[in-house]
Amino acid sequence: MPTLSLPANTEGRDFVIGDLRGAFDLLEHALAAVFFNPDTDRLFSVGNVVGKQSDSANCIDFFNRPYVHAVLGDNEASLINLYNQIGTATPNYLIRGEQLCKKGLNWWLEISAELKQAIISSLKTLPVLIETETLSGLKVGVIHGEVPMDMDWQVFRAHIEAADQQTLATVIQGGDRVKANNRTPVAGIDRIFAGHSIVFPEDEEGLPIYGNVIMTDTGAAVTLKPQCGGLSIIDMDSLNSIMIETHKYSKERKTGDPARLDIPDIFNILEDS
Repeated sequence: MPTLSLPANTEGRDFVIGDLRGAFDLLEHALAAVFFNPDTDRLFSVGNVVGKQSDSANCIDFFNRPYVHAVLGDNEASLINLYNQIGTATPNYLIRGEQLCKKGLNWWLEISAELKQAIISSLKTLPVLIETETLSGLKVGVIHGEVPMDMDWQVFRAHIEAADQQTLATVIQGGDRVKANNRTPVAGIDRIFAGHSIVFPEDEEGLPIYGNVIMTDTGAAVTLKPQCGGLSIIDMDSLNSIMIETHKYSKERKTGDPARLDIPDIFNILEDS
C-alpha cells in the first residue's frame, strides 16, 4: 500500500509526531500534554516508530491503535529488507552491522521469531505517503524523507504509485532539502510533514519550515549535546507544537542535563508530576 488518502477529520483534531525511535513513554506524555482524545482525534506518524529503544518491539500495539496513521520510515524499511533476506534467522556479522547496528536496532536479535513475523506483517501494511485535509481546507501530506527537488506533489505521488525506485528511496531516506537549506515550497500541496532529518527550533519561529515542509524530528531517544533531543507533537492545522524532551523522563538523567528544550509560542511542556 504505497499511498493512503484520508478525508478531513470532522470530529476532532489531527496531530503529527516526529520520529519516535521506540520512545513510547515520551509519546504518552505528549498525548497527555495536548489532552489527546482517542475517540475523536487522529495521530499521524512520520515513521521511524522503531529505533534504538528496546521498547521498539511494542510497535505493533502502536500501529494497531485505531487513531494512528503512520508512514514507513527508513528504520522500518531496514527491518523489512533484513527479513526479506534471511527471514527470522540470526544475521551474520556483516549484515548485522550494516542493517541493525548502524541504526541501533540490536533489540531485533533478542525477540522471538513469532514476534519478528508479527512486526514485519504490521510494517508491510504501512504506506510511504499519506494525504489528508484540514478543516480549513489545507491539503496536507505526511512522509518520512522528502520530495525530490523540483518535483511537484502530483508527479511525486504518481511516481510513488508507479513504484519508481529512485522516488521511493527519496521518500524513505531523503534529506537533501535540509542539508542544502532549500526553502523552496513543494508545488501542488499546502503542507508536508516530514521526519528523518533531526532539527531544532529556529529562535522564535518554532519548528523549521523549508518552504511548506515542516520538519518534525527533534531527536527522540537520541543523545544530542549540548542540546537535548525529544519527541515533538504538532497540531496539523494550527502548527502549535510541544516537545517532550528525552532526558526528562529517563531514569538515567544526570545532574546538569538540560531539563527541556522549549519550542516558542506553544503549549507548556508537561511538568513532572
